[in-house]
Amino acid sequence: MYSLIKFWSQSEDRSPKGHLKWEGGSWYPLVTQLGNEGLKEAMATKQSHLAEDLSCPICGSILQKPVVLFCRHRFCKPCLESLWNGGGSCECPLCCQPSSMGELVVNTVLEKTCEGFLEKCKNDPLACREHGETLTLFCLEHLEPTCSKCKSSMNHQGHRLYPLNEASHDCKEELKNALKPLQEKLKLFRKAKLTCEHAVNHIKNQAENTERQIREEFEVLHQFLRDEEASRLSMLKQEREQKRQMMNEKIEDLENDITSLTNTIRIIEQEMMSQDIPFLKNYKDTIKRTWRIPQDPEMMAGSLLDIAKHLGSLKFKVWERMLEIIQYTPVTLDPNTAASCFLLSEDLTTIQCCSQTFKLPENPERFDVGAEVLGYEGFSSGRHSWDVEVKNNTYWVIGVASASISRKGKHVLTPAEGFWTIRLRNGEYKACTAPWSPLTMTEEPQVVRVVLDMNRSRVTFYDLRERTPLFTYTNIITPRAFPYFCSACKDYPLKVLPAWITIKSD
Repeated sequence: MYSLIKFWSQSEDRSPKGHLKWEGGSWYPLVTQLGNEGLKEAMATKQSHLAEDLSCPICGSILQKPVVLFCRHRFCKPCLESLWNGGGSCECPLCCQPSSMGELVVNTVLEKTCEGFLEKCKNDPLACREHGETLTLFCLEHLEPTCSKCKSSMNHQGHRLYPLNEASHDCKEELKNALKPLQEKLKLFRKAKLTCEHAVNHIKNQAENTERQIREEFEVLHQFLRDEEASRLSMLKQEREQKRQMMNEKIEDLENDITSLTNTIRIIEQEMMSQDIPFLKNYKDTIKRTWRIPQDPEMMAGSLLDIAKHLGSLKFKVWERMLEIIQYTPVTLDPNTAASCFLLSEDLTTIQCCSQTFKLPENPERFDVGAEVLGYEGFSSGRHSWDVEVKNNTYWVIGVASASISRKGKHVLTPAEGFWTIRLRNGEYKACTAPWSPLTMTEEPQVVRVVLDMNRSRVTFYDLRERTPLFTYTNIITPRAFPYFCSACKDYPLKVLPAWITIKSD
């Protein structure tokens, strides 16, 4: 680069503001005084003059098969041949000095210089690849910069060209407008990425808490089974000891009887071996011994272990006893739908509206504005019921909602929007119809039972203390309905109560 500046400065006095000086075998003062921008400008000016020196005066392009006439003017050989063979005289087109076809000998040195210049222009982003000129125009048809000589070339003939600085300004303005939707998209993608990263952390916390609760729940079951196992083994051991003691006592009685009979037999046999007179004298006592015959030994009933009592339907009996420590709730709240103001109990049966909001992922299932939550399981057929404790809660809405409701934004709680509910607000109990319908009741309900009959397309609300329904919706048109809960009371929660479990055998 420095050698090219040196050549330009020595051959022509074009140093910008006289700052180019050859000192110490390099042009380092140029770089330090003008900086990179001045150096680039100097290089561009040198490139432009070099392109002008290597251009053909006839076609305006870099010389191809260059020839040098006697007058020292240089042209493309094809250009001169076309000009002279077209009827023109063999003279220099610039100075009109006579020439001849014999002078049209390609100058190989100049040809290599032109080829080298063109090759260098291909790598120079500021120069035209075809002409070597500095790019000063912009073609609207090809949307690319061109030089002044491209205006008359076949590639850009008839095209709309205008100055490069104006084109740059207009194109930047166009790109600025085109960037706006991309920048908005970038914001959305970054927001989505943050949401996903938040979801990853939330999933980690969910997994840890759920794993802890599962272990705790199973530990309760394991402890129950361990206690039940120990109790039944203790009962077996107790029965075994009881039966063993009973049999030992029986064996002891039998041994006493055996000893007595053995002694009697021995005495009688000895008397039978005596002389006649002694034998007969003792005969009366001897014969009396044979009269005391004990009863035949009998095995005691129930002397064996009651195996059937210990093993019969063992698993069922243990499971039946397990019902004493197990609660079943017909509806479980779905924490992934709960608004960020809710605090849910660990067993997912109670919701409490809080003053603070929790940082939760913005997943599609979650309500983002209202204090709302859905049940986990939806119903598409059958009859289902659940009890909700509303005691002391001053702002609540309960019922069912269609699976198609939007979870984002505010809702109009009407059947037309997919909600079949009743509510308490400002001390007024109403059914959320259009318009709302007041509920008739003798006293405030403590527990409300929701009965959903999908087969008959209706839902009915009851106060458990009264037999008559509070309100009934008919013509529930939805393929799937979910239990719906809303509460804005910060002092008292809503709670889904456990149901009674009964066992029937056929």
